[in-house]
This record gives sequence, structure tokens and C-alpha cells, in this order.
Amino acid sequence: MRGGLFSKWVVVFVGTVVSIQLQAQPRQEKPQPVPFPKVEQQELFMQAIEALDAGKTNSMVKLLDRAVQLDSANQFAYIKRAQLFDLIGNNTRAIQDCSAALSLNPTFADVYQLRGCNHFKLGNVPAAVRDWQIFIQLKPEKETDHWQICVGHALLGNYEEARKRFEWHWTENTEDMEVAFWHFLCVARTEGLGKARDNLMKVSGETRVPMAQLYRLYKGVGSEADVWLAVEYGSPDETERAKREFFATYYLGLLRQCEGQLKKAKTLVSKALNIAHLNEGFIGDSPGGQLRGGDVANVHLNQIERKLSEQSAYTENHKGHSLTAVLSYLAGALGLALLVAYGWHSQRQRRQFGISLAQKSST
Repeated sequence: MRGGLFSKWVVVFVGTVVSIQLQAQPRQEKPQPVPFPKVEQQELFMQAIEALDAGKTNSMVKLLDRAVQLDSANQFAYIKRAQLFDLIGNNTRAIQDCSAALSLNPTFADVYQLRGCNHFKLGNVPAAVRDWQIFIQLKPEKETDHWQICVGHALLGNYEEARKRFEWHWTENTEDMEVAFWHFLCVARTEGLGKARDNLMKVSGETRVPMAQLYRLYKGVGSEADVWLAVEYGSPDETERAKREFFATYYLGLLRQCEGQLKKAKTLVSKALNIAHLNEGFIGDSPGGQLRGGDVANVHLNQIERKLSEQSAYTENHKGHSLTAVLSYLAGALGLALLVAYGWHSQRQRRQFGISLAQKSST
């Protein structure tokens, strides 16, 4: 669950996808030529990247549009533009370009991965999971490596499916404590905290701070104080401190969610997201079908807020039903009391009427 690429790798991605795509094609006596973008398109794409590096985003977009228009039937032109839109956070247009490329070649596996990540960044987790599933179907050898779909299922509340996938991923990646923490969430929400602690994945080789202290806390033998002492240890520079604070805050938030404390989870995940926004490299800027910690935190916060809204709506609805039931009970009780009083009054009147008749007959 680590990584991310910078703009200088945008051109490399297309070449990589091409080689993979060629390997997937059946053997032919006369291989078909690979439709790379035209030379004029390549020049415009390079100019667009230079404009991006210079901070001229509007100029970059105009150059990208001109490049695609030169050969609008070329799938690789759409992919390159999608990558650069992903890089600047224009996820909607990145999705549109991925879809255009897939309309020209629906078996282009890496484009599903890229589109899925852009769906995810927009908060459309179901669409992201669908695209990632297609990617895995086209590249089954990538399934155990695919941590994004594991997180996607966990955020959707598909805890059993997510747990199974995290366990499969762990067979290939036993050094990442983030995998252990997300797996912990899945077990905690389905079987309780006790089972989650008993089944906390064993991790070896994790060096990021304060992951070891967080691990002990998830295991139930550490403390939050240990986590924050680790954050401060060694007088880290500004960049390292931001990373430590992000991990500490975010995974304390995840632990609160494991415990069912959604309001506290929301506060902590929100703080982690603020750290991501204030520091470079924590959110966005990850072409080629990648996600960063801030991207996950952003969507995670939205999911927590949605759960809290659903809980609030349920509580209000339940209160409404309870009030209605109480009022109905009171109305019924009042009606019964009135009926009894009326009967008693009628009986008294009949008794008095009988006495009156008796007195008249005696005279």
C-alpha cells in the first residue's frame, strides 16, 4: 500500500501497457503494427508535460486537447491525456478518456485499473471495485498484489470479502502493517475485537514510524502515548514528521472505527486528511493507476460520514415510531378510561332511575 509516480513517468506508462498488451495477444504470422500516437501528437504531449511542470495547467489542457484531436481514433492518445488529467486531479475527464480508450480496445487491462482509481478518488467506490475486478480478470496474476480492491470492499462494508482478499494479499506482502490494520477492521466488524486481536496478522520488515507502536495498540498491549512518543522520537524533520503524524492519526481513526466509535473515527480521519492536504505527496499526483494514503483517507471520511448520517436517520425514525407508539397507547388508555367512566355513569343513572320508580310505586 505504498508508492505513487510523478509526472516524468507519464510517458513510460503507455509504453509499458503496450508491451503487456502485445504479450496478451495471440500469436500471428504477421504481427499488426502498434498504433502509437503520431509524431505531432507526441510533441504536443511533451509540451503539455512541460506546461504542467511550469504550473501552466490551462495551457497543458489546451495542448492535450489539440493532441487528441490530431488522431481521435488512437487509443493511446486518450490514455496519455487520462494520465495527465489524473495527475492534476481532474478525475472526471480522466474517466471519460479511459472510457474512450476502452471503447476502442475493451481488453486494455491497465486502463480499467486507471479508471478504477479515478472512480475511487471521486468517491464512487462501487464503480472502482467493478473496474478493478475487470482488471484482475484480464490479469489474474495481479490479483494477490491488488490491495486497492481489498480496501474498496472494506469501505463498502463487504467485510467478509475484504477479509478474504486481504488474507490472500498477505501471502505476497507480509511486510506492510497497513494490510494488517485493514484486515483487523474486517474481523472486528464481523467477529468482534477479541477475535480481531487474536487474528492480527504477523508482520515482518515494516520500518515506518510509528507502525510498530500502532501494531501493539491494535494487539491490545500498547497505548496511544507510545504512538505519539514514537512520532516525536529522534527529532524528525518536517517531511518525516508529517508522515508519522499522518499514519498515527489515520490508523488511530481506523482503530476507533473497529471499536464502533464512529464519531471519534471521523475526527481522527479528518485530521489525517488535513495533514495529507497540507503536505506534498499524500494525495493525488499518482498517474498509472495508483492511490495515495490521502486518497484513501478522503473516501474513508465520506464513508464514515455516510454511516453516521444513516445512524442518525435511523435513531430519529426510531424515536418517531416510539413517540407514535406512546401516543397511541395513551390514546387507547384514555379511550378505555372514558368508556369505563361512561359505563359507570350509565349504571349509576339506571340505579337512580330504579330507585325513583320504586318510590313512586310505593306512594
